[in-house]
Amino acid sequence: MAKSNLVPALAVAVGVLAPHAATAATPLITGAATYELTLDEDSTAVGLMLGVSGTMTATMTQACETYRTEVDLAAELEGPGGGTLPMRMRSVEVEDAESLSFDLLGEFASIEIERAEGRASKTDESIVVSLAQPKSEQLRFGGDVLFPIAMLRQTMAAARTGERLIEFQTYDGSGYGRQVWRVSVLIAEADEADDIDEEGLFAAGLGFADMSRWRMKFSYFSREATGEMTPAFSTETIVYDNGFSQAAVYDFEQFAVRLKLVEFKPIPPEPCR
Repeated sequence: MAKSNLVPALAVAVGVLAPHAATAATPLITGAATYELTLDEDSTAVGLMLGVSGTMTATMTQACETYRTEVDLAAELEGPGGGTLPMRMRSVEVEDAESLSFDLLGEFASIEIERAEGRASKTDESIVVSLAQPKSEQLRFGGDVLFPIAMLRQTMAAARTGERLIEFQTYDGSGYGRQVWRVSVLIAEADEADDIDEEGLFAAGLGFADMSRWRMKFSYFSREATGEMTPAFSTETIVYDNGFSQAAVYDFEQFAVRLKLVEFKPIPPEPCR
Protein backbone atom coordinates (compact mmCIF):
# COMPACT_ATOMS: atom_id res chain seq x y z
CA MET A 1 0.00 0.00 0.00
CA ALA A 2 1.13 3.55 -0.52
CA LYS A 3 2.96 5.36 2.26
CA SER A 4 0.19 7.95 2.34
CA ASN A 5 -2.18 5.21 3.55
CA LEU A 6 0.10 3.84 6.26
CA VAL A 7 -0.83 6.14 9.12
CA PRO A 8 -4.60 6.02 8.46
CA ALA A 9 -4.32 2.22 8.43
CA LEU A 10 -2.52 2.25 11.77
CA ALA A 11 -5.18 4.57 13.12
CA VAL A 12 -7.82 1.99 12.27
CA ALA A 13 -5.93 -1.15 13.19
CA VAL A 14 -4.79 0.16 16.56
CA GLY A 15 -8.35 -0.04 17.74
CA VAL A 16 -8.02 -3.80 17.68
CA LEU A 17 -5.24 -3.60 20.26
CA ALA A 18 -7.13 -1.44 22.73
CA PRO A 19 -9.02 -3.37 25.42
CA HIS A 20 -12.28 -4.45 23.82
CA ALA A 21 -15.77 -3.75 25.06
CA ALA A 22 -17.00 -6.98 26.57
CA THR A 23 -20.63 -7.94 27.08
CA ALA A 24 -22.40 -7.31 30.36
CA ALA A 25 -21.70 -10.92 31.39
CA THR A 26 -17.94 -10.37 31.26
CA PRO A 27 -16.30 -7.48 33.13
CA LEU A 28 -14.61 -5.07 30.76
CA ILE A 29 -10.93 -4.51 31.37
CA THR A 30 -9.80 -0.98 30.58
CA GLY A 31 -6.30 0.35 31.03
CA ALA A 32 -3.07 1.70 29.58
CA ALA A 33 -0.86 -0.45 27.33
CA THR A 34 2.65 0.15 25.98
CA TYR A 35 4.00 -1.63 22.89
CA GLU A 36 7.37 -1.88 21.18
CA LEU A 37 7.38 -1.81 17.35
CA THR A 38 9.60 -3.95 15.14
CA LEU A 39 9.56 -5.17 11.56
CA ASP A 40 7.90 -8.60 11.52
CA GLU A 41 10.38 -11.41 10.86
CA ASP A 42 8.12 -12.85 8.17
CA SER A 43 7.68 -9.50 6.45
CA THR A 44 8.18 -9.29 2.69
CA ALA A 45 9.70 -5.81 2.94
CA VAL A 46 12.85 -6.71 1.01
CA GLY A 47 14.09 -3.60 -0.76
CA LEU A 48 11.49 -1.41 0.92
CA MET A 49 12.89 -1.04 4.41
CA LEU A 50 15.39 -2.69 6.73
CA GLY A 51 13.70 -2.12 10.04
CA VAL A 52 11.07 -0.44 12.16
CA SER A 53 11.57 0.78 15.71
CA GLY A 54 9.47 2.79 18.08
CA THR A 55 6.76 2.65 20.72
CA MET A 56 3.03 3.01 20.95
CA THR A 57 0.85 3.75 23.96
CA ALA A 58 -2.87 3.01 23.91
CA THR A 59 -5.15 3.99 26.77
CA MET A 60 -8.82 3.15 27.06
CA THR A 61 -11.01 4.41 29.90
CA GLN A 62 -14.69 4.00 30.61
CA ALA A 63 -17.08 6.45 32.29
CA CYS A 64 -20.53 4.89 32.60
CA GLU A 65 -21.28 3.76 29.01
CA THR A 66 -18.80 6.10 27.30
CA TYR A 67 -15.38 4.85 26.17
CA ARG A 68 -12.39 7.08 25.51
CA THR A 69 -9.39 5.75 23.58
CA GLU A 70 -6.11 7.67 23.22
CA VAL A 71 -3.25 6.41 21.05
CA ASP A 72 0.21 7.85 20.52
CA LEU A 73 2.61 6.13 18.13
CA ALA A 74 6.16 7.28 17.38
CA ALA A 75 8.33 5.20 15.03
CA GLU A 76 11.40 5.31 12.80
CA LEU A 77 11.38 3.48 9.46
CA GLU A 78 14.83 2.48 8.18
CA GLY A 79 15.22 2.38 4.41
CA PRO A 80 17.67 0.33 2.29
CA GLY A 81 20.08 3.27 2.11
CA GLY A 82 20.44 3.35 5.87
CA GLY A 83 18.48 6.56 6.39
CA THR A 84 15.44 6.76 8.65
CA LEU A 85 12.10 8.47 8.30
CA PRO A 86 9.95 9.42 11.31
CA MET A 87 6.31 8.45 11.58
CA ARG A 88 3.88 9.81 14.17
CA MET A 89 0.25 9.06 14.76
CA ARG A 90 -2.00 10.47 17.48
CA SER A 91 -5.69 9.86 17.95
CA VAL A 92 -8.44 10.45 20.48
CA GLU A 93 -11.82 8.77 20.10
CA VAL A 94 -14.84 9.01 22.42
CA GLU A 95 -17.67 6.57 21.72
CA ASP A 96 -21.06 5.81 23.23
CA ALA A 97 -24.05 3.92 21.84
CA GLU A 98 -25.14 6.77 19.57
CA SER A 99 -22.08 8.82 18.66
CA LEU A 100 -18.34 8.91 17.99
CA SER A 101 -16.12 11.95 18.42
CA PHE A 102 -12.66 11.71 16.84
CA ASP A 103 -9.46 13.70 16.48
CA LEU A 104 -6.76 12.05 14.31
CA LEU A 105 -3.39 13.36 13.18
CA GLY A 106 -0.75 11.47 11.20
CA GLU A 107 2.66 12.59 9.97
CA PHE A 108 5.22 10.80 7.83
CA ALA A 109 8.65 12.41 7.37
CA SER A 110 7.21 15.59 8.93
CA ILE A 111 4.51 15.75 6.23
CA GLU A 112 0.90 15.67 7.39
CA ILE A 113 -0.79 12.70 5.71
CA GLU A 114 -3.84 12.29 7.93
CA ARG A 115 -6.04 14.85 9.64
CA ALA A 116 -9.60 14.39 10.75
CA GLU A 117 -11.65 15.93 13.52
CA GLY A 118 -15.38 15.69 13.94
CA ARG A 119 -18.37 13.84 15.31
CA ALA A 120 -20.48 11.03 13.85
CA SER A 121 -24.01 10.30 15.04
CA LYS A 122 -26.23 7.30 14.35
CA THR A 123 -29.70 7.60 12.83
CA ASP A 124 -32.17 4.82 12.04
CA GLU A 125 -30.62 4.01 8.65
CA SER A 126 -27.24 5.78 8.48
CA ILE A 127 -24.56 7.73 10.27
CA VAL A 128 -24.23 11.50 9.88
CA VAL A 129 -20.73 12.99 10.14
CA SER A 130 -19.98 16.61 10.98
CA LEU A 131 -16.35 17.28 10.06
CA ALA A 132 -14.33 20.21 11.42
CA GLN A 133 -11.01 19.07 9.88
CA PRO A 134 -9.58 18.85 7.24
CA LYS A 135 -12.47 21.13 6.31
CA SER A 136 -15.96 21.84 7.60
CA GLU A 137 -18.49 19.60 5.85
CA GLN A 138 -21.42 17.25 6.44
CA LEU A 139 -21.37 13.62 5.27
CA ARG A 140 -23.87 10.77 5.42
CA PHE A 141 -23.11 7.04 5.10
CA GLY A 142 -26.04 4.66 4.67
CA GLY A 143 -26.35 1.09 5.85
CA ASP A 144 -25.56 -0.69 9.09
CA VAL A 145 -22.27 1.07 9.92
CA LEU A 146 -20.76 0.39 13.34
CA PHE A 147 -18.38 2.46 15.41
CA PRO A 148 -15.17 0.67 16.58
CA ILE A 149 -16.26 -0.33 20.09
CA ALA A 150 -19.61 -1.57 18.80
CA MET A 151 -17.86 -3.64 16.13
CA LEU A 152 -15.52 -5.20 18.66
CA ARG A 153 -18.40 -5.90 21.04
CA GLN A 154 -20.19 -7.84 18.31
CA THR A 155 -17.00 -9.68 17.39
CA MET A 156 -16.60 -10.90 20.97
CA ALA A 157 -20.24 -12.01 21.10
CA ALA A 158 -19.78 -13.91 17.83
CA ALA A 159 -16.67 -15.68 19.16
CA ARG A 160 -18.54 -16.82 22.28
CA THR A 161 -21.33 -18.36 20.22
CA GLY A 162 -18.91 -20.25 17.98
CA GLU A 163 -19.04 -18.12 14.83
CA ARG A 164 -15.86 -18.29 12.81
CA LEU A 165 -16.39 -15.69 10.07
CA ILE A 166 -18.22 -12.41 10.44
CA GLU A 167 -18.30 -9.19 8.41
CA PHE A 168 -19.02 -5.59 9.36
CA GLN A 169 -19.00 -2.07 8.02
CA THR A 170 -17.22 0.30 10.37
CA TYR A 171 -16.44 4.00 10.65
CA ASP A 172 -13.79 5.51 12.93
CA GLY A 173 -12.93 8.85 11.32
CA SER A 174 -9.85 7.68 9.43
CA GLY A 175 -9.24 8.49 5.77
CA TYR A 176 -9.72 12.21 6.42
CA GLY A 177 -13.09 11.39 7.93
CA ARG A 178 -14.45 10.08 4.62
CA GLN A 179 -13.74 6.34 4.77
CA VAL A 180 -16.09 3.50 5.66
CA TRP A 181 -14.33 0.15 5.93
CA ARG A 182 -15.68 -3.31 5.20
CA VAL A 183 -14.12 -5.62 7.77
CA SER A 184 -13.90 -9.40 7.55
CA VAL A 185 -13.06 -11.16 10.83
CA LEU A 186 -11.73 -14.73 10.99
CA ILE A 187 -12.04 -16.30 14.45
CA ALA A 188 -10.24 -19.46 15.62
CA GLU A 189 -9.64 -21.08 18.97
CA ALA A 190 -6.21 -20.19 20.38
CA ASP A 191 -3.98 -23.25 20.65
CA GLU A 192 -1.68 -24.37 23.47
CA ALA A 193 1.36 -22.80 21.83
CA ASP A 194 -0.23 -19.39 22.34
CA ASP A 195 -0.19 -19.97 26.12
CA ILE A 196 3.55 -20.57 26.50
CA ASP A 197 5.03 -17.73 24.47
CA GLU A 198 6.03 -14.43 26.02
CA GLU A 199 2.69 -12.72 25.48
CA GLY A 200 0.80 -15.71 26.85
CA LEU A 201 2.90 -15.67 30.01
CA PHE A 202 2.28 -11.92 30.27
CA ALA A 203 -1.48 -12.52 30.20
CA ALA A 204 -1.17 -15.35 32.71
CA GLY A 205 0.66 -12.99 35.06
CA LEU A 206 -2.38 -10.70 34.92
CA GLY A 207 -4.61 -13.58 35.98
CA PHE A 208 -6.14 -14.39 32.58
CA ALA A 209 -4.72 -17.91 32.13
CA ASP A 210 -8.06 -19.70 32.57
CA MET A 211 -10.08 -17.39 30.32
CA SER A 212 -11.42 -18.36 26.92
CA ARG A 213 -9.42 -16.76 24.13
CA TRP A 214 -9.43 -16.68 20.36
CA ARG A 215 -7.05 -15.88 17.54
CA MET A 216 -8.69 -13.17 15.44
CA LYS A 217 -7.69 -11.76 12.07
CA PHE A 218 -9.27 -8.47 11.01
CA SER A 219 -9.00 -7.69 7.28
CA TYR A 220 -9.95 -4.18 6.10
CA PHE A 221 -11.28 -3.42 2.62
CA SER A 222 -12.63 -0.26 1.05
CA ARG A 223 -16.41 -0.47 1.10
CA GLU A 224 -16.51 0.51 -2.57
CA ALA A 225 -14.23 -2.34 -3.69
CA THR A 226 -15.83 -5.37 -5.38
CA GLY A 227 -14.74 -8.82 -6.53
CA GLU A 228 -11.73 -10.73 -5.26
CA MET A 229 -9.50 -8.31 -3.39
CA THR A 230 -6.37 -8.06 -1.32
CA PRO A 231 -7.14 -6.20 1.91
CA ALA A 232 -5.78 -2.71 2.33
CA PHE A 233 -4.32 -4.03 5.57
CA SER A 234 -4.99 -6.67 8.20
CA THR A 235 -4.13 -7.33 11.81
CA GLU A 236 -3.97 -10.57 13.78
CA THR A 237 -4.03 -10.93 17.56
CA ILE A 238 -5.10 -13.14 20.49
CA VAL A 239 -8.19 -11.78 22.27
CA TYR A 240 -9.25 -12.90 25.76
CA ASP A 241 -12.83 -13.20 27.01
CA ASN A 242 -12.50 -10.00 29.03
CA GLY A 243 -11.34 -8.09 25.94
CA PHE A 244 -7.61 -8.12 26.72
CA SER A 245 -5.46 -8.39 23.59
CA GLN A 246 -1.97 -9.77 23.22
CA ALA A 247 0.57 -8.29 20.84
CA ALA A 248 -0.38 -8.13 17.18
CA VAL A 249 1.02 -8.12 13.66
CA TYR A 250 -0.17 -5.43 11.23
CA ASP A 251 0.21 -6.56 7.63
CA PHE A 252 0.29 -3.71 5.08
CA GLU A 253 0.90 -6.07 2.11
CA GLN A 254 4.30 -4.56 1.31
CA PHE A 255 5.58 -5.09 4.86
CA ALA A 256 4.35 -6.06 8.32
CA VAL A 257 4.89 -4.48 11.72
CA ARG A 258 4.88 -6.44 14.98
CA LEU A 259 3.74 -4.79 18.19
CA LYS A 260 5.03 -6.39 21.38
CA LEU A 261 3.11 -5.68 24.57
CA VAL A 262 5.62 -4.63 27.25
CA GLU A 263 3.38 -3.05 29.92
CA PHE A 264 -0.27 -2.99 30.87
CA LYS A 265 -1.86 -1.12 33.77
CA PRO A 266 -5.58 -1.72 34.42
CA ILE A 267 -7.73 1.39 34.94
CA PRO A 268 -11.07 0.66 36.69
CA PRO A 269 -14.17 2.04 34.92
CA GLU A 270 -16.14 4.87 36.45
CA PRO A 271 -19.67 3.68 37.36
CA CYS A 272 -22.84 5.40 36.20
CA ARG A 273 -24.18 7.93 38.67
